[in-house]
Amino acid sequence: MKTIFLLLAITLAGLPMKAQDGNEKVEALKIAFITKRLQLTTDEAQKFWPLYNQYEAEKKQIRESTMGTIKQLKEDGEFTNAEADQAISKYVEFKSRDLDLTKKYVGLFKGVLPSVKVAKLVTAEEHFKKMLIKQAQQGGQGQGQRQGGQGKPWKNGGGQ
Repeated sequence: MKTIFLLLAITLAGLPMKAQDGNEKVEALKIAFITKRLQLTTDEAQKFWPLYNQYEAEKKQIRESTMGTIKQLKEDGEFTNAEADQAISKYVEFKSRDLDLTKKYVGLFKGVLPSVKVAKLVTAEEHFKKMLIKQAQQGGQGQGQRQGGQGKPWKNGGGQ
Protein backbone atom coordinates (compact mmCIF):
# COMPACT_ATOMS: atom_id res chain seq x y z
CA MET A 1 0.00 0.00 0.00
CA LYS A 2 2.86 2.35 0.87
CA THR A 3 4.39 1.64 -2.55
CA ILE A 4 1.16 2.61 -4.32
CA PHE A 5 1.08 5.98 -2.59
CA LEU A 6 4.76 6.53 -3.40
CA LEU A 7 4.14 5.71 -7.05
CA LEU A 8 1.06 7.91 -7.10
CA ALA A 9 3.04 10.83 -5.71
CA ILE A 10 5.82 10.33 -8.26
CA THR A 11 3.33 10.16 -11.09
CA LEU A 12 1.19 13.09 -10.04
CA ALA A 13 4.27 15.27 -9.87
CA GLY A 14 4.79 14.68 -13.60
CA LEU A 15 1.22 15.31 -14.70
CA PRO A 16 0.16 18.62 -16.22
CA MET A 17 -2.37 20.50 -14.13
CA LYS A 18 -5.96 20.07 -15.26
CA ALA A 19 -8.43 22.94 -15.39
CA GLN A 20 -11.15 21.05 -13.60
CA ASP A 21 -10.89 19.36 -10.23
CA GLY A 22 -13.03 16.46 -11.49
CA ASN A 23 -10.51 15.65 -14.21
CA GLU A 24 -7.70 15.65 -11.65
CA LYS A 25 -9.61 13.19 -9.48
CA VAL A 26 -10.32 10.88 -12.39
CA GLU A 27 -6.67 11.02 -13.47
CA ALA A 28 -5.48 10.26 -9.94
CA LEU A 29 -7.90 7.34 -9.68
CA LYS A 30 -6.77 6.02 -13.06
CA ILE A 31 -3.12 6.23 -12.05
CA ALA A 32 -3.75 4.39 -8.80
CA PHE A 33 -5.93 1.80 -10.53
CA ILE A 34 -3.44 1.05 -13.32
CA THR A 35 -0.47 1.05 -10.92
CA LYS A 36 -2.22 -1.48 -8.72
CA ARG A 37 -3.41 -3.66 -11.62
CA LEU A 38 0.03 -3.76 -13.22
CA GLN A 39 1.78 -4.12 -9.86
CA LEU A 40 4.39 -1.62 -10.98
CA THR A 41 7.62 -1.38 -9.07
CA THR A 42 8.95 2.08 -8.26
CA ASP A 43 11.53 1.75 -11.05
CA GLU A 44 8.93 0.58 -13.56
CA ALA A 45 6.57 3.41 -12.60
CA GLN A 46 9.27 6.04 -13.07
CA LYS A 47 9.88 4.78 -16.62
CA PHE A 48 6.29 3.90 -17.52
CA TRP A 49 4.24 6.93 -16.43
CA PRO A 50 6.03 9.62 -18.46
CA LEU A 51 5.72 7.37 -21.51
CA TYR A 52 2.04 6.67 -20.77
CA ASN A 53 1.33 10.39 -20.31
CA GLN A 54 2.93 11.05 -23.70
CA TYR A 55 0.75 8.30 -25.21
CA GLU A 56 -2.39 9.83 -23.69
CA ALA A 57 -1.45 13.30 -24.98
CA GLU A 58 -0.92 11.98 -28.52
CA LYS A 59 -4.17 10.02 -28.35
CA LYS A 60 -6.02 13.16 -27.28
CA GLN A 61 -4.46 15.13 -30.13
CA ILE A 62 -5.60 12.53 -32.67
CA ARG A 63 -9.10 12.50 -31.21
CA GLU A 64 -9.38 16.28 -31.28
CA SER A 65 -8.05 16.64 -34.81
CA THR A 66 -10.21 13.95 -36.42
CA MET A 67 -13.39 13.73 -34.37
CA GLY A 68 -14.48 17.38 -34.58
CA THR A 69 -16.28 16.87 -37.89
CA ILE A 70 -18.21 13.88 -36.58
CA LYS A 71 -19.25 15.72 -33.43
CA GLN A 72 -20.34 18.76 -35.43
CA LEU A 73 -22.49 16.64 -37.75
CA LYS A 74 -24.00 14.76 -34.83
CA GLU A 75 -24.96 18.01 -33.09
CA ASP A 76 -26.55 19.40 -36.26
CA GLY A 77 -28.83 16.38 -36.53
CA GLU A 78 -29.60 16.57 -40.24
CA PHE A 79 -26.88 16.31 -42.84
CA THR A 80 -26.40 15.40 -46.48
CA ASN A 81 -24.93 12.20 -47.89
CA ALA A 82 -21.74 14.12 -48.72
CA GLU A 83 -21.47 15.29 -45.10
CA ALA A 84 -22.15 11.75 -43.89
CA ASP A 85 -19.42 10.44 -46.19
CA GLN A 86 -17.04 13.04 -44.79
CA ALA A 87 -17.91 12.01 -41.22
CA ILE A 88 -17.41 8.33 -42.06
CA SER A 89 -14.02 9.09 -43.63
CA LYS A 90 -12.98 11.07 -40.55
CA TYR A 91 -14.10 8.24 -38.29
CA VAL A 92 -12.09 5.67 -40.27
CA GLU A 93 -9.10 8.04 -40.23
CA PHE A 94 -9.43 8.37 -36.46
CA LYS A 95 -9.57 4.61 -35.97
CA SER A 96 -6.57 4.06 -38.25
CA ARG A 97 -4.43 6.71 -36.55
CA ASP A 98 -5.50 5.42 -33.12
CA LEU A 99 -4.48 1.87 -34.07
CA ASP A 100 -1.11 3.08 -35.42
CA LEU A 101 -0.50 4.95 -32.17
CA THR A 102 -1.41 1.90 -30.10
CA LYS A 103 1.02 -0.26 -32.08
CA LYS A 104 3.77 2.31 -31.61
CA TYR A 105 3.29 2.60 -27.86
CA VAL A 106 2.83 -1.11 -27.21
CA GLY A 107 6.36 -1.49 -28.55
CA LEU A 108 7.60 1.37 -26.37
CA PHE A 109 5.81 0.02 -23.28
CA LYS A 110 7.42 -3.37 -23.87
CA GLY A 111 10.76 -1.57 -23.67
CA VAL A 112 10.09 -0.55 -20.06
CA LEU A 113 7.71 -3.28 -18.83
CA PRO A 114 7.45 -7.04 -19.21
CA SER A 115 4.92 -8.16 -21.84
CA VAL A 116 2.63 -9.54 -19.12
CA LYS A 117 2.26 -6.06 -17.64
CA VAL A 118 1.69 -4.49 -21.06
CA ALA A 119 -1.11 -7.01 -21.65
CA LYS A 120 -2.57 -6.16 -18.24
CA LEU A 121 -2.49 -2.47 -19.18
CA VAL A 122 -4.99 -3.01 -21.99
CA THR A 123 -7.44 -4.81 -19.73
CA ALA A 124 -6.88 -2.33 -16.89
CA GLU A 125 -7.71 0.64 -19.13
CA GLU A 126 -10.89 -1.05 -20.36
CA HIS A 127 -11.95 -2.03 -16.85
CA PHE A 128 -11.38 1.52 -15.61
CA LYS A 129 -13.48 2.96 -18.46
CA LYS A 130 -16.31 0.54 -17.70
CA MET A 131 -16.24 1.53 -14.02
CA LEU A 132 -16.46 5.23 -14.95
CA ILE A 133 -19.38 4.56 -17.27
CA LYS A 134 -21.17 2.52 -14.62
CA GLN A 135 -20.60 5.26 -12.05
CA ALA A 136 -21.93 7.90 -14.47
CA GLN A 137 -25.01 5.79 -15.22
CA GLN A 138 -25.66 5.54 -11.50
CA GLY A 139 -25.58 9.31 -11.30
CA GLY A 140 -22.28 9.52 -9.45
CA GLN A 141 -24.04 8.72 -6.19
CA GLY A 142 -21.76 7.71 -3.38
CA GLN A 143 -18.66 8.99 -5.15
CA GLY A 144 -15.71 8.29 -2.93
CA GLN A 145 -17.73 5.93 -0.78
CA ARG A 146 -18.73 2.38 -1.35
CA GLN A 147 -21.81 1.02 0.31
CA GLY A 148 -19.53 -0.67 2.81
CA GLY A 149 -17.85 2.71 3.48
CA GLN A 150 -14.42 1.59 2.31
CA GLY A 151 -13.73 4.76 0.34
CA LYS A 152 -13.62 3.29 -3.17
CA PRO A 153 -14.78 5.60 -5.96
CA TRP A 154 -16.71 2.78 -7.56
CA LYS A 155 -19.61 0.92 -6.03
CA ASN A 156 -18.73 -2.59 -7.17
CA GLY A 157 -15.24 -2.55 -5.67
CA GLY A 158 -13.76 -2.88 -9.16
CA GLY A 159 -10.23 -2.35 -7.92
CA GLN A 160 -9.93 -5.99 -6.88
